[in-house]
Amino acid sequence: MNLNAETRYTLLRAAYVPLALAAQVTLAPSISILGIQPSLLMAVFVLFAFRAGALPAIWMGFVCGLILDTYSPGGAGSFALAMAISGFLVGQLHERRMHVSYPLRVSVLGIATLVHDGIWHCVSHHGLDTLGSFLIRVSLPGALYTMILGAILFAFRPPRIQARNW
Repeated sequence: MNLNAETRYTLLRAAYVPLALAAQVTLAPSISILGIQPSLLMAVFVLFAFRAGALPAIWMGFVCGLILDTYSPGGAGSFALAMAISGFLVGQLHERRMHVSYPLRVSVLGIATLVHDGIWHCVSHHGLDTLGSFLIRVSLPGALYTMILGAILFAFRPPRIQARNW
């Protein structure tokens, strides 16, 4: 099988997301502060979506979401749907199409975390009546913690200086 360099690089980047999934399950509980855990998976997943684009991010989010749904007591497919939608939205800011600065990357990570948590909350049989309190009490502190760790992660993988021409 003869793969070009871009395809090989995308597959290599895709391997980081399942590693982040394993780190989320094993390391995140140990670095929680007052019960607030960062989403290491979302930080790496958002970086993957920026680099790979919408379609690979949708598929990666769906597969990782299915793995999370296996261990989740919530509604079946809730993580898969939330990760796929988050991957699509972040993938629209693909680096080949537009330049996304460092502060905007960190902001998009926070928004993607809130969107993911909101979709998961609504789909996993909790409903819209408790969505506001869930986002403020649970999701927002976790999103801020994720943004801090994401800022460190994004510093190691800076954005491209210019968007490529198609």
